[in-house]
Amino acid sequence: MNKKIGLLILSLLLFSSNRLFCQTLSENSEVSLLTIAPGHELFSFAGHTAIRVKDTQTGIDINFNYGVFDFRTEGFYLKFLKGTLPYQIGAYNFKQEVPYWFEENRTVTQQVLNLNLTQRQRVFDFLMKNYQPENREYNYKFFYDNCSTRVRDVLEETFGDSLIFSQTLNADKSFRDWLDIYNRKSNNDWTEFGMNLALGLPADEITGANRAMYIPDNLMAAFDSAKVVQNGKVESLVVRKMDLNNASIEHKPLPIKPFLLFSILFLIVAYFTFLEYQKKKWFLIIDKILFSLTGILGYFLLVLWFLTDHGVMNQNLNLLWAFPPVLPFVLFLNRQKGTQKWLQILFMIQAGLAMICILGSSFLPQGFHPAVFPIAGMILLRSFLIWKRKNSSN
Repeated sequence: MNKKIGLLILSLLLFSSNRLFCQTLSENSEVSLLTIAPGHELFSFAGHTAIRVKDTQTGIDINFNYGVFDFRTEGFYLKFLKGTLPYQIGAYNFKQEVPYWFEENRTVTQQVLNLNLTQRQRVFDFLMKNYQPENREYNYKFFYDNCSTRVRDVLEETFGDSLIFSQTLNADKSFRDWLDIYNRKSNNDWTEFGMNLALGLPADEITGANRAMYIPDNLMAAFDSAKVVQNGKVESLVVRKMDLNNASIEHKPLPIKPFLLFSILFLIVAYFTFLEYQKKKWFLIIDKILFSLTGILGYFLLVLWFLTDHGVMNQNLNLLWAFPPVLPFVLFLNRQKGTQKWLQILFMIQAGLAMICILGSSFLPQGFHPAVFPIAGMILLRSFLIWKRKNSSN
């Protein structure tokens, strides 16, 4: 990412002159969509999109990238978590930026667009206006306003009804579905699990064809099938398509997947629960560890819901099993005193919520990661036992 920051600084120096802001393209110019395959970093797991403006006569060859951010921003991590980190459009020299992607073994696909000179100039002017310092920054939203959707919007803003996208292509999946698809392609099992925990009901909305373009590969497919009106004729938007390099990244998965790990833990907890009945004991440490961890997670999900501005982490039904009120009250459980009545009620509620999560997966409006079900199973089992314990216990 340091190279990326260096390129941004260099670009600011190279392209801030008044001459470039009012540059006129020649007949030799072309505008292309660049689609960059997913990378190793978390922020690049779904790939990237850029617009290339090239003019051999004037010497212009610039990549415009939306979704640029700087790790050196004051309070970077807090702003990133809260969803208030400023993003901006960057302008990079093609010959300087593309090697950065090549070095990461990321395939770069170029689609040259079927635009006349007037249309190319309008796109270029629109991008340069966005690149001016007073317009450069914007409030990034991963689902709704990212590097890919911004490129779609550039074309729609400049051409309006003369640009025709398919209304059925990639239209039948939710935002969450697309994230899962691309995490699985990259063997990002634990990233997929973490994202599914953090995302609430908005992630389960069906995207339709237009909003599916928040994924760079979907935008590339949409451009492949799109039409543009030229001189009263409907023609293909893409006139040429080629891979600028032959590369592929091997994503090595971690040795154990979330579902397998938590299934093993469920079996361990079930075994010790059986021993409790056999030996008439109470392994209280299991309950304190389990409900402390899920309680902490529950509070974290509430923070994401109410104290961040991402817009997709609210109304999170994972709170059915990551039930915050169990912490700190789980710490009041005592082997000598047994389970007090008010604690029995609390854990009866937790058992019921975990049961809803497990049985309601087919009708609840939110999708759950498969690893959630063995976790919810542990919570159901231990909550039920706490509820059933009398006010005296071994």
